[in-house]
Amino acid sequence: MEVKSERHDTVCEAPTLLKLAEGLELWFKQDDRFFLPRGNVRLLIETPRAYESPLTSVFNQLFMMVLKDTLTEITYDAEIAGLWFEIRDTIEGIVVHIDGFNDKLLQLLEILVKTLRMCKVEQTQFDVYSREVKKKLDNARHSEPYGHVQTNTSFLNQGIMWRFMDKLAAFDLVTIDRLQLFIDSLFEQTRVQMLVTGNFEEREALAAASMVQSLLGSRALPEYARRVPRALLHEPGVYVHHALMPEKGNVNSCVDYSVYTGMTSDHRGRVVLDLLSLIMQEPFFDQLRTKEQLGYITYSTERKYNGGHMTLRLLVQSEASPIYVRMRIDHFLREFRSRLDEMTLEKFDGYVSSLRVAREEKIKNLFEESGRMWRHVSSGYYEFDRIATDLEILRTVSQRELLEFWDTYVDKQRASAYISLAATIWSTKIAQPTDEELEKFGDGVHAVHGSLEHDGERVLSVEHVDRVLRQMDEAGDDEERALERIISEYESMVKGEADVEKAVAKMRKPASHVRTAIAMAREQNKPVCGKADNGLLNMGVVRSPSGDWLFREASAFRATLRQSGAPVPTRPLVPKY
Repeated sequence: MEVKSERHDTVCEAPTLLKLAEGLELWFKQDDRFFLPRGNVRLLIETPRAYESPLTSVFNQLFMMVLKDTLTEITYDAEIAGLWFEIRDTIEGIVVHIDGFNDKLLQLLEILVKTLRMCKVEQTQFDVYSREVKKKLDNARHSEPYGHVQTNTSFLNQGIMWRFMDKLAAFDLVTIDRLQLFIDSLFEQTRVQMLVTGNFEEREALAAASMVQSLLGSRALPEYARRVPRALLHEPGVYVHHALMPEKGNVNSCVDYSVYTGMTSDHRGRVVLDLLSLIMQEPFFDQLRTKEQLGYITYSTERKYNGGHMTLRLLVQSEASPIYVRMRIDHFLREFRSRLDEMTLEKFDGYVSSLRVAREEKIKNLFEESGRMWRHVSSGYYEFDRIATDLEILRTVSQRELLEFWDTYVDKQRASAYISLAATIWSTKIAQPTDEELEKFGDGVHAVHGSLEHDGERVLSVEHVDRVLRQMDEAGDDEERALERIISEYESMVKGEADVEKAVAKMRKPASHVRTAIAMAREQNKPVCGKADNGLLNMGVVRSPSGDWLFREASAFRATLRQSGAPVPTRPLVPKY
């Protein structure tokens, strides 16, 4: 339990790269912050076999469950010794993570890697865990709409991803013999990425890395064969994915709206996006959730894809038509610019200060410190000074710069290369427009038609709504008169039917969706210039009257997208040995 490090006046924020060779990347940092007899080892065993197909991803998931069952006794012994460990599958391979008292930690690492390498599947284990994996995949179709729509958003932005339906389609090929063959061949070629932190010395870290490589007995995975997660790149334009809920009973639909805001490698843009996201969170929730009561699940955030774009994301799960919800998000974004412009300097400085405080939050323990460094290592950017960089940028960021960022990326009418993707999923309880209707009629027409259905009117067709809105424009009617035209036509078609008065009363409410949709149809913006027809129309993609690209087959559309390059390190990677 001896503490091996010495106290210094300053704390090192970055680990040292001890070795960088084909098949091994070893990082090390001796504890100079907490001075406790504890250690933390994180290990990524990269193997292209792990996620090369939906079937192998199922095998890897099964392998992890069988392995955890095999390690049950060791788990208990480790807890008694003050150790904790986790083994999980990832897109790149397998992650091993151990934390606890350092005296027995590397011994536990040896046991885990040996078990990992020599694992044999018993029939009982296969029967139990194959049923469990199959059940989880089956249950995925019963997820809430926001879960499905987030999966679709990830699928349309990540270069490597298998969905639950892809895995289910391959599940008939899962047998115990095939699983064992997969495990036996999984480590033929590997690359070990390793971070050792805590109460260790360099020689111990080097010996641990050598031990891991020896136990794996793999050939080195060459750089060109690595399956580094990459992002998918979208051309300028407005893209909308329409999907149907797999489960028929759910009354909710959902919209996951992403506005692309430059590349992740843009450090200054990254900080401005974080600031913008912080400023927008409360107003977005207040407007769409509290005031408009569109849905209980409503939030805005940001997301950064390794090697690719950054996005501002706005999500709403609602019983309303996804087209109506998407237009409400658009309306919020149009109105929000004036809010940014009119914000007082005092309020702006308050948001900057809040973000700075979040960045300056002190690390509480070795586990947290190791996690922060591991994120920088595994991302491929090795930006260990990211917090210092962000804080330096925050000192100089201005309100004008925030507005320029908004106009460059978020404002649909001002941005010269605007990109947005709205992943929508529709409840089976509401009518989804056909491709012909999407191509012929604008979003305003569909929003009004969907709102009428939401308010209990299911008689008027999209053509009826389009005719009334055209008459409104030609006659110069206001929204109130247009609403009365719709109600009059509705009442003439449903004379004597029950619930007519109830539906009409709902439409006439001051904050009814129909009123709001009529107003949005009138103020609909001019089309956004996107890329020219490059064969998308031949693949079933529809071009709306406003110039949006609308599609249903995510896999076919995804195949047209370019992949980003791998993340580029922000520093030279020069090993010590």
